[in-house]
Amino acid sequence: MKVSLDSLDEEIKKALEDYNVEVVRVTNESIKEAAKEAAKTLKNGGPYKNRTGAYAKDWTAGQREKKKSVVQIQGYTVYNKDHFQLTHLLEYGHQSRNGGRAKAFSHIAPLNDQIGEIVASKIESKLRG
Repeated sequence: MKVSLDSLDEEIKKALEDYNVEVVRVTNESIKEAAKEAAKTLKNGGPYKNRTGAYAKDWTAGQREKKKSVVQIQGYTVYNKDHFQLTHLLEYGHQSRNGGRAKAFSHIAPLNDQIGEIVASKIESKLRG
């Protein structure tokens, strides 16, 4: 493709805008996939005793806002639809009725620590290949 010196700046600008659109698309796609994977991981249960399975099966991932941010990146939240009250109690433990403490079952924090690396690796692999 031949480009004259006068229109070189326009061609570079167009190429960068096209690349930006692709990066935003891949980033949004990767964030959505990672959020769904996180919800699936939490649905598989954790170190806590799963008596009825209701807590584990209610994990889901949803888009935070319908509008996008200034940089066009969509936000997703992984949350427990019906048993949201238990997340903090299971994650950090709590005082029991008889004055003792209920054991903490850290199941959200480890996943939260890994999710950034998962998203970054997904974006990198999609942009490379």
